[in-house]
Order: sequence, then structure tokens, then C-alpha cells
Amino acid sequence: MTKQNKSEQPTQVYLLRHGEVDGPEALNGRTDVQLSANGRQQMHQQCRNLLYLDNIISSPLRRCSDFAEEIARTHELIVQFNPDFQECDFGEWDGIRFDDQSQHWPLMTSFWQSSERHSPPKGESLEGFHTRVISAWESLLESYQNQRNLLVCHGGVIRQVLGHVLPVDWQDGQWYSQLQIGYGSLTRITIPTNASALPRVDFIGLPADLGHEDFA
Repeated sequence: MTKQNKSEQPTQVYLLRHGEVDGPEALNGRTDVQLSANGRQQMHQQCRNLLYLDNIISSPLRRCSDFAEEIARTHELIVQFNPDFQECDFGEWDGIRFDDQSQHWPLMTSFWQSSERHSPPKGESLEGFHTRVISAWESLLESYQNQRNLLVCHGGVIRQVLGHVLPVDWQDGQWYSQLQIGYGSLTRITIPTNASALPRVDFIGLPADLGHEDFA
């Protein structure tokens, strides 16, 4: 990639969701689970074409931070950890397996269907989560203008950013049930140099193992 004058470059942010985690499928928010070997491979495969980066920003949770530090060494960069890019805090539901038949599930169903009216017990409201993430997002764009950035984070964080950038209702439960942001997937947002231009979403949730068969 040929470097341009910085002021002529748009701001680009690659949003990389962490890979598969080690352990059963669960509602992992603040729960600090590690990557599985396959999850680490997913992230390496996804980043193989990111040959030039100016900055790497990451959630401090291990499923993001462990890989962020690896890729930072490759690019001879220092990771900027930001706790505001952590996943939503699901309170008493955090870490519960998806196949769990506990008393929490009826309430959890209500949360996913109408998140704006239901919050996890002792957890974070959807509005609070959104405000936290978007404040960090706007700070990132201000700090790293005209640069190529990798943000290693979580599915919920990526949905909040997309809900902010696109003309959608981020409080609608269907936004969370219909938008697939898989493990190790990559999303890219470009901020043009023209201050009056709208941000551009180049692609969403690109799988690490995308192949020709996906278009058959």
C-alpha cells in the first residue's frame, strides 16, 4: 500500500470481533473467557491481508486483548486498551450458558425482544451501553484521524457502532436478532476527509473463512 499525505487519507476503522471462545456458548459480557485455538486462528486468518495499520485499539478482556497484543507485535505497534469498548455488562445473567434452563431465561427473552424497556438485573441498560461505546468511538475518530485503525472488540460493541453510523433504530430488538456478527468477523467503516460527507460502511461481518462456496 502506498502511503498518501495523512491529511488526504480517509479515516478507516476495521472492527474485528474476537474469535470463538474456549468453553460452552454463553452470554459472556464482562465474563473474561479466553480464546479457543480455533478462535485465535480465525482472527489470524482475518488479519492476514491487513498489511498496514497505524493503530490497534482493543477491549481489555482476554478474548480481545491476547490477540491484539500478538498482532501489535507483528506491526511493531503498542495496543491502546480502552475499557469502554468492553462488551455489555449483563449483570446476574453474565456467563450463563445458552442451553441453561434457569429462571433467568424468561427475563432474558424479554430483554432481547424489548431491550429499551428491560435491563439485566444488576447489569447495564442498553442505553447506557450504547452511550459508553459511542463516546469511545467518537474519541477514537478524533484521536486517530486520517489513519488506518484496527479495533478488536465484541459483537455487541460492533452493533452499537453500526447502529450509530447507519440510519437504523438501534433499540429495536430485531437489530440484534437479525444482524449476524460472527466470531472472527470483520467490519470496515470509512470516514471521508470531507467533513460534510457521511461515514461509509464498506462491509459488515465478513467471515474469516469466506470462500467462493458462500456465493453459490
